[in-house]
Amino acid sequence: MHNILITGGYGCIGSETAKWLLRNTPHNVTICSRKVSDQRTGRIFHDVDRTRLKALACDVCDPTQIAQILAGEGITRVGHLAALQTPDCNAYRDLGLQTNLAATQHLIESIKTGGRSIERVVFASSIAVYGPRAAYPAGLVPMLSAPQPVNVYGVWKLASEMILKFFQQDTGISTVCLRPGVLFGPGRDAGLTSSPTTAMKCVALDLPYEVPFKTQQDYLYAPDAGAAFAQALVGPFDGYGVFTMPHHTANTAQIVSHLQQAATQLGIPAQFKITVGQPDAPFISELDYEPFLQAFPDVQQTELAQAIRNSLTVFMDQVQRGWLQAADIKR
Repeated sequence: MHNILITGGYGCIGSETAKWLLRNTPHNVTICSRKVSDQRTGRIFHDVDRTRLKALACDVCDPTQIAQILAGEGITRVGHLAALQTPDCNAYRDLGLQTNLAATQHLIESIKTGGRSIERVVFASSIAVYGPRAAYPAGLVPMLSAPQPVNVYGVWKLASEMILKFFQQDTGISTVCLRPGVLFGPGRDAGLTSSPTTAMKCVALDLPYEVPFKTQQDYLYAPDAGAAFAQALVGPFDGYGVFTMPHHTANTAQIVSHLQQAATQLGIPAQFKITVGQPDAPFISELDYEPFLQAFPDVQQTELAQAIRNSLTVFMDQVQRGWLQAADIKR
């Protein structure tokens, strides 16, 4: 039995990680976020048993609050997913630095000095540590290819990986850094690459929308990403590891085609009003994730068309419940 802390537990991956743990393990799960409420917890986790779930308010930039949660909840494993996304990092550089890098150091120091039996730390890094696709040779890109971050978000993620490597060397606590690609599906609502998910929401809302780029991406279905993080938290692992994650490599036209098929299958073909813009985005794609499967061989990977249909089904349900409205769409 573990007491697992997930920072950023209301976020896309954090919430799906918590859900997988509650559905598939006997462990206790504590999530933290700057602001928590029973209403928000009930909405995000409405489809799981919440008897082993606790939501606590915590600013990860405050080391005292982090230390209090680690000690007070008897935490044994930590999933550190709290972060600002790229647009906010660019707009609020100091807050981004404190949230995305300094908070990682605060967490490390709290674990070192807390005297508690922390057995595993799993950190949410990003494929933003890599450079643009053109910076790498054609074909499958090796996982350990040279990082070339193109923005501060990627720089801070890479720096956090490095300080976590020193942390593992200093403490012997097993540490895993995961580099997710482009997340889509339930819970995705912000960030530079959230537009494919916005398109799915717009179909559910019967709204037109143009995905602003046509580029090929490495796409991860949010529940699959949560399952991967959860298994990295509780599965066998020793030492320090950095991994890219299982994904589907596809361009925007393929995503939109699957979305149109899903709308037809779910009986709302007339609500499909999605187009694709012409610009290219410089993001990395075709990253090798075989090392992750070797370390965590039981991870699930939903077929892409099914994952898009599942996502649209969730958003249609949210529209019916009044949880998703046109005013929620960021254009």
